[in-house]
Amino acid sequence: MEKVSKGNLYINILAFNLPAKPIKVQFTKVRVKVNDTVQLAQKNRPVEAVQLFGLKQEGKLYTKFVDELPDSTSVMVDLNTPENYYFAKRYYTYRLEHYFRSLGLIVTINRITKDCQVWIRNDADNEYPNSDKYDRFTVKVDYDHFNNNPQLVLSYDRPSWACRSSVSQILNSVDDPFSDKQPTTDLFSRVLYKVPDQEAIIDRYKFLASKRDFNDDYAFPFFNRDLISFLGLDNDTSDDYFAKPTNKYKRYYAKIKAFYENYLDNDEFRSICNINPNGFSLVNPAQIGLTESESRLLAFGNGTTNYSPQAGINKGPFLPTPYTHIRLLSIFPEKDMDTARDLLVYFKDNYKNFFNGLKKYLGKPFGFEKQYLAFKDTSTIISELDAFLQNSQLSQDDDTKYIAIYLTPVGKYASDRKARNIYYQVKERLLRYGIESQCIETAKMVKLIEHDNTHTDRFGNPLKNFAYTLQNMAIAINAKLKGIPWCLACPKKNELVIGVGAFRNVETNVQYIGAAFSFNNTGTFNSFECFQKDELSEMAGAIENAIINFTNVNDKPERLIIHYYKPMNKREFEKIERTLNNLDIDIPVYVVSISKTEAEDYFLFEAPTSTFDQLMPMSGTYVNLGRNSFLLCNNTRYESKFNASDGFPFPIKVKIECPSNGDQLVDETTCDQLINQVYQFSRIYWKSVKQQPLPVTIAYAEMIAQIVPHFSPGYFLSYDKDNPWFL
Repeated sequence: MEKVSKGNLYINILAFNLPAKPIKVQFTKVRVKVNDTVQLAQKNRPVEAVQLFGLKQEGKLYTKFVDELPDSTSVMVDLNTPENYYFAKRYYTYRLEHYFRSLGLIVTINRITKDCQVWIRNDADNEYPNSDKYDRFTVKVDYDHFNNNPQLVLSYDRPSWACRSSVSQILNSVDDPFSDKQPTTDLFSRVLYKVPDQEAIIDRYKFLASKRDFNDDYAFPFFNRDLISFLGLDNDTSDDYFAKPTNKYKRYYAKIKAFYENYLDNDEFRSICNINPNGFSLVNPAQIGLTESESRLLAFGNGTTNYSPQAGINKGPFLPTPYTHIRLLSIFPEKDMDTARDLLVYFKDNYKNFFNGLKKYLGKPFGFEKQYLAFKDTSTIISELDAFLQNSQLSQDDDTKYIAIYLTPVGKYASDRKARNIYYQVKERLLRYGIESQCIETAKMVKLIEHDNTHTDRFGNPLKNFAYTLQNMAIAINAKLKGIPWCLACPKKNELVIGVGAFRNVETNVQYIGAAFSFNNTGTFNSFECFQKDELSEMAGAIENAIINFTNVNDKPERLIIHYYKPMNKREFEKIERTLNNLDIDIPVYVVSISKTEAEDYFLFEAPTSTFDQLMPMSGTYVNLGRNSFLLCNNTRYESKFNASDGFPFPIKVKIECPSNGDQLVDETTCDQLINQVYQFSRIYWKSVKQQPLPVTIAYAEMIAQIVPHFSPGYFLSYDKDNPWFL
């Protein structure tokens, strides 16, 4: 693997220095009715004020930071004192907020992090009619724990769209009281509240509506999925299959660069916060590491290895399905029988001499079940499927395994909730009969094939892109039939890796957790569990079962590694620790917190060169942010030669802890090993041959947690837990 250059990596950080001398700030213990007065939480109080006022834990303290307060006391506060870190953060955030407001910009403060978010109107490339598009930027006051200096983190938070129709207009937009499309206040999340001659406010609709003087004529809701659906603005994304991935790095960099130049790179701002005149920080070479080149090597059939899943799987699966009699059971709309027949033919034979049939990916022959379900439409599919499954004469032979090939008219991401839920109901009913399913949206399949038949590549050759869809389906089918498409080509170690992920169901507002996704270090899947967020005992019990099952086969693991979807709190770890104590197992436990989305608060980019100007750092590059926190670049830029069709994923954020060691940092060697493992586990994603930024320990857990809320209550306690049917 080409070595990463340590002299051209930049990060979206603006370093600055704290005042050398203490600053004067006025405080009072008595609440005063003065605008912009801030009540300081306990952790935000400067030590000088705590000592002067003799404050106890329950005492109150108020300030305006730089402005006068009546009946207050002046205190000299040293912002360089480590104990005053949180006060310094609140102090600068307060000043940033007032600076941006003075420029006429809309500013919101994050309720949890207290960071400053700036909203800037920008209707360029606005794809939604009757809306105003806003770019959002967060300016976060933070501390660089590696280089030991304060910093501003400037991030771009993606756009948001405010409807030009007010809440009042939308609620009164339907005249027919018997219409099945009735607007309700559930459509509104955040709104832009613009009262004439007053400063615009952005906040939650429910919060603002609770105010006595609220007027919904001046409230303009921001688009969300439900509002977009109600307004009929759902975008047809079918053509996205044919579009090349855009370079997110260039777009993100252009946004933050323009914000920096327009609002931060001036004397007025530097009088508040004296940021480095050189702009974004060059990453210290001592912070940069690179995963081992062997970390991306995968093992396939016939003892072969390859770095690429797409190339390697052509040698066959690492482990064929164990079933000897495999039958494809077809379910499709009756109007799409010809399309269903075409798909089955492709599975049996080939597609344009490029996809050579399903058998190669299963490692076993298969056949077609002569019984099939051709349902009328989505309104009848559930009743028709129930009748079909109850009355069909499907074999009960243990050696026979059915896999349903379901051509669905609606997908799991359909905008209509009722239609979307049908997808999950079909999957659940099949699982009740021990039948896994492989779904494909009929309309998208037809469009892909039509595009192949009517377009050519740059050499004039017919396109064969649908072959990649067939390949992705084939590897998922093998995994659902308990085969192993590929695994990591690394020596097997006696260690257990468990992934815990989460997904909040927006319809029920319940957060489910896919937990105990158990793997060995080669990425071989063992089993999983699922339960609600507050069921910590169940999570610990699932981890206990995973350890017991692993130990029965492999002896006691030498260490337990938990990939967690967020920083694990003390209460959560104590549950796991008690579980290990009950098992009388004394092994090190490492918690690797992995953000379930690509990091966008920290943005790492490479300065353009004559050979590569796409800004995306080399795959496997990681940057130490201090205190065992890292940014890991997980993409397919392995060498200077790069295929843009693979996309431009942002780095993922990783934090490594050993909670039983308290605040003691994990040693460098162990951190390197665990980062390499996170990197490896993103390469065993059996739903696609495309590289994924997230490891399967988190990605699979989120998948199952996303599906379960759509199943019948309690059903997820009984499904097959040692089979990745959710792919």
